[in-house]
Amino acid sequence: MEERENEGMIEAGAQQFIHEHLMTSALPSKEDFARMAALGFHTVIDLGTSRDSVSLPDEDTLVAAQGMNYLHLPVDFSAPTFEDYELLRDLLNALYPRKVWLHCAQNKRVSALMFLYNIIDRSMPISEARARLHLVWQPDETWQAFLDEALEKYVYQYI
Repeated sequence: MEERENEGMIEAGAQQFIHEHLMTSALPSKEDFARMAALGFHTVIDLGTSRDSVSLPDEDTLVAAQGMNYLHLPVDFSAPTFEDYELLRDLLNALYPRKVWLHCAQNKRVSALMFLYNIIDRSMPISEARARLHLVWQPDETWQAFLDEALEKYVYQYI
């Protein structure tokens, strides 16, 4: 995997370097937002929901205080949708080349959606995208079914 310029600076767990303009992780600490700003991140996107066991209720304020944009796109962990993926993909494409930090509570939602993003939008081989996903977690039945349906919808019909 590529070198990360933030090595050792950001404390959030389950970090993944997607490309030079996109990093993902589990929930960052309050202190991480200042470090992200210092590293040139422009936007923080949170896919968590208010029902998550861990969250930062004032995350929008913490991020804005560092001069970054905050976007909250809650993805229901028990019911992901194609619209969740499409909205995130469109947002990431619109923000490029600005640096984005994308997170959820444990990086499970994010890593699953990045699995699709890597395949569909970055032309990454499925085996490589799957290996990156499995560095974070093995999707449960709900998420595996969603990913299988998404591959059928977005990829396999064109092969």
